[in-house]
Amino acid sequence: MTLRDLTRRLKKAAAQQTAHSDQALGILVCEEALAAAGAKTYGVGAILLDPAGTVIRRGRNRVFSPHFRSDLHAEMVVLNAFEEQFPPAKSMRAYTLMSSLEPCPMCLSRLLIAGVQTVKYLALDEWGGMVTHMHALPKAWAHLAEGRTFVLADVSEELRQLALDLFLLNLDTLRKKLWDR
Repeated sequence: MTLRDLTRRLKKAAAQQTAHSDQALGILVCEEALAAAGAKTYGVGAILLDPAGTVIRRGRNRVFSPHFRSDLHAEMVVLNAFEEQFPPAKSMRAYTLMSSLEPCPMCLSRLLIAGVQTVKYLALDEWGGMVTHMHALPKAWAHLAEGRTFVLADVSEELRQLALDLFLLNLDTLRKKLWDR
């Protein structure tokens, strides 16, 4: 699997007609993930939708690009940009964040604190995903999660697999960099 292969698969997915309700937004998320993978960092992308369903922020993982920043996961990049532009925002209850990958513990915590109502993700992260382990949250975090929605996005299986493959592209190299720190 190469970046070129993934680019072709994304173009093919974008050209296909589908009945999946989140497919078009999933394409946008994967475009960001592709850009991140091309920058030699984790291939993860995210978008933020306002209450009307309009994309108001797009972002990608920047942990290793242009230099190491442990906090610049795709979800963090999107929330940072939103909070910088709209500091008086009192509530994010009607907002939706979509990520190409299941949020990790750090990102899940940030999404809960920010108050994002709905979080959708394209692919499960068996190694680092936290949504599938929300039952194990401490009481304070579980309280923050009450009434929030965390679900797999309604996208085609091809797009779901592409999102996972974008994440996996640089994973071994980046794990080694992280674990050798």
